Amino acid sequence: MDSPDPGARPNRQGRWRTGQESRRRILTAARASFAANGYQRATVRSIAADAEVDPSMIHYFFGRKDQLFAAAMSLADSPRGPISKLLAEGLDGLGARLVRRFLEVWDAMEPVEPLLIMARSANDTDIAAAPLREFIDQEFTAQLVAALDTPDAALRCDLVCAQLLGVAVARYSLRQEPLASADHDTLVAWLGAIVQRLLTGPPPGDDTQ
Repeated sequence: MDSPDPGARPNRQGRWRTGQESRRRILTAARASFAANGYQRATVRSIAADAEVDPSMIHYFFGRKDQLFAAAMSLADSPRGPISKLLAEGLDGLGARLVRRFLEVWDAMEPVEPLLIMARSANDTDIAAAPLREFIDQEFTAQLVAALDTPDAALRCDLVCAQLLGVAVARYSLRQEPLASADHDTLVAWLGAIVQRLLTGPPPGDDTQ
């Protein structure tokens, strides 16, 4: 029996490294394409060209375009606000703290940040909207609902999310002025009270408070 080829392992390792590098380039190109074109207009062929790989490599590593989108939009390393720390300070002033942290996180994002791409693409396709909803539910809503501990807590949190995501679309996607260039202190002064009212204010028609 022939002895094992001592060069076999390096060859396999070399192929593995080459495959991982191709996969990394595909994900980088996919994020850039989805950021620039949205989900619907981005194509597997154009992403492959940008990554300098054959389109079959994308199908090999990821399968369909929606599966590539899911992989490219992984939020495992996405910057997120420390909601638990904000809640630890109590409900008083929480609206202003949420708005300020929201602005800090989103202003620090790169154009290819998955969370920003999904927010921009949410109206484009449910493929983008679904993971965005899941992220919001897991990282934001669940903790906030528990902290409020009121019968209408889920609705209050949804209203807060709608308010903040509306700001995100207008400020970071549409770049609507003067909102897009407004400084944090100005926006916190305007929005903090609105968010606080949604969180802890009396419900409509309640005159007891």
